[in-house]
Amino acid sequence: MNLSFLPSPPFELSYPLLFGALLVAGMLGGELARVARLPRILGYVLVGFLIGPLVQAAHLRPLIEEARIFVDLALGLVLFDLGRRLDVRWMRRDWTLPVTGLAESLLSFFAVFGVLVALDFRPVQAGLAAALAMTASPAVLLLVVHDTRAEGQVTERALNLVALNGLLASILTTIMLGSAHYEARMEMETAVLHPLYLFLGSLALGGTMALLARFIARTVEKDREVHFSLIAGLVVAAVGLASLLKLPVILALLAFGLFARNDQRGYDLLNVNLAPVGRLLYIVLFVITGASLPLGLLAESLGVALAIVGARAVGKAAGVFAVAPLGGLRVQQSGGLALALMPMSSLPLLMLHDIVRVFPQFGQALTAAFLSAVVLMEIAGPLAVQYGLRIAGESLPQLDATFVGIRPFKARA
Repeated sequence: MNLSFLPSPPFELSYPLLFGALLVAGMLGGELARVARLPRILGYVLVGFLIGPLVQAAHLRPLIEEARIFVDLALGLVLFDLGRRLDVRWMRRDWTLPVTGLAESLLSFFAVFGVLVALDFRPVQAGLAAALAMTASPAVLLLVVHDTRAEGQVTERALNLVALNGLLASILTTIMLGSAHYEARMEMETAVLHPLYLFLGSLALGGTMALLARFIARTVEKDREVHFSLIAGLVVAAVGLASLLKLPVILALLAFGLFARNDQRGYDLLNVNLAPVGRLLYIVLFVITGASLPLGLLAESLGVALAIVGARAVGKAAGVFAVAPLGGLRVQQSGGLALALMPMSSLPLLMLHDIVRVFPQFGQALTAAFLSAVVLMEIAGPLAVQYGLRIAGESLPQLDATFVGIRPFKARA
């Protein structure tokens, strides 16, 4: 009997099968976390931690690394959504909002920089790591906000501040790449032109995509489903173009969202809810992130990692408490806002990946310590956000860590 039509081993794990397996496994982990009244996102990450050794044993690490396209797409949606929430008009009306962002970002930068220099890391290394540490995780914040239906001044401020410090970190990292080029004894033209290309190229790409989105939006039906397809398609295209042009995805997508939100007309693009498709990608994002983090480094670099996490937390809390009360926030609300800025996750990991790609020899010890800090905050970060929104009085206690359906945020006037 000829059975050649049947599949024969060895079988290869395809991307659709990988995506489906990670999605289901992450969903189950999130449900277990919900039952334990923990943030769902913590369940996603812990599933990734558990999958990591299996990936290593089955020699699937290259496939997981090549699956970064899922990470890029998820972060693309997160960053566009975050850039769209960066309300420039609100910042003009309330000076304490941008000053709070500058204060918590810069104080966390200098705190981490000082600690790393004291631990004998080179200034350029310490500066780049400190710039990465400025960022908070937009995906963690968005998922916890969605799951707890948090709403209010602290929630909106946190979303704007996460977008602002991500933008500042991207700009500072891009500028500091010039110093890194110079330290690596590259030509002066490269040291100047490469950061300039990354910065201006990202802004140009984001602005061009925003103009294209508004142009197409004026020519098609003003329907939310149509505009959802338009925005999702352009976000995916922007991720691909940023990779093709060797531009930082973070800065390009933040610029896309920022320009799409803060245009003069303001009525071309409908404020569509990207959360339904975003959640599917977010689950896979955090499972892959957990599986990719080398847990073995945690014990080796725990001391430096704790120093980074501690200095960063002190800097962010100091910046918030120094300025936010001047904008009318009570002490309890300021504490909740500071806690909401604690998580670190895929955003600094993506930036670190780009830095190491340019300088593969650049600080293995510091890379290990920073990854260990991310491991710590993958666990502690979602808990900090959940508790911060709760003490600020903006999440319903009975809804904490319980997904009850995603609804779009109210747009600010």
